[in-house]
Amino acid sequence: MVLIPAAEAKFSIGVALWDDADAAYRSFLRGRLTEGWEKDVFRASVAGRGHRQTLLPVLVQLVPRPDNDYNPAAISVAAPPTLGGTDHERHMGYLYERNLVSLGGPVRALAALGDRPVGCYGIVEVDEVDEVGEVDDHDRRDEQEQQEEGEESGHFLRVRSAGRTYSVGSLRLRLPWWEDLQAMTVAYARRIRPELILPFTGHWTSYSEGAHDELLRRTGRKAFPVTLRAEGDTLTAFYEDLELSVLVPAGRDFFDRTLLRVRKLGGTATAHAEEHRGALKVFVEDHTPVGAS
Repeated sequence: MVLIPAAEAKFSIGVALWDDADAAYRSFLRGRLTEGWEKDVFRASVAGRGHRQTLLPVLVQLVPRPDNDYNPAAISVAAPPTLGGTDHERHMGYLYERNLVSLGGPVRALAALGDRPVGCYGIVEVDEVDEVGEVDDHDRRDEQEQQEEGEESGHFLRVRSAGRTYSVGSLRLRLPWWEDLQAMTVAYARRIRPELILPFTGHWTSYSEGAHDELLRRTGRKAFPVTLRAEGDTLTAFYEDLELSVLVPAGRDFFDRTLLRVRKLGGTATAHAEEHRGALKVFVEDHTPVGAS
């Protein structure tokens, strides 16, 4: 498993637990609540809470879901492969779209780089409740806060241990800040696929004359790999032997750093592109102007 390093608990992000996956989530929790689980808990503050929480560390898998009709860029949060079953059978919830915007690209890139699953560290909130199973006023306020934040609050599991009753529920992910995650992903890709330009930022460019019609004739796909070739000060995108577009860096443009990268790779590299409403969208790792801090 490609395991993403854990950020501090206070920067953790919520997971949209899925009603249809409630059984999978409860099974995941039961698998983690084995004998002696209490020894693993720790106390820390998390974003959006006014007090320190009791937290149980867990490990989960992140799975890109291009089959999601609502959002093909969705990232599923699943129980780890060690629990058996397919990624879909282990599905528990999704990254929220507000986090997907910045974190989705690096996660999808990690998943596409090889055949190893992508994992990350998470935390599950644990609250002690009284013997009749009622949540105290403090915990009720937490559940209300979770609902206001858009988090699910109905996926709790009650467990007894050493004469005490606990409510185990909300799942959060200890993912790094997006810039750190992107840098980690690039460093990882450099080791195993140095010729690949990761698809973090997309930019539109015009097709070369006749290229659009020929591309449609050759492939009906909306997304496809392209070869980037650096010749002099020009960066050109090809599909097989078909010239698709000339990407001309201008000292302040999107493709400056990509041109330098392709040169270092000996003049060619592989990138990701999409056909979009008659224009070509080419994805690059960084569009910061050369020389900018």
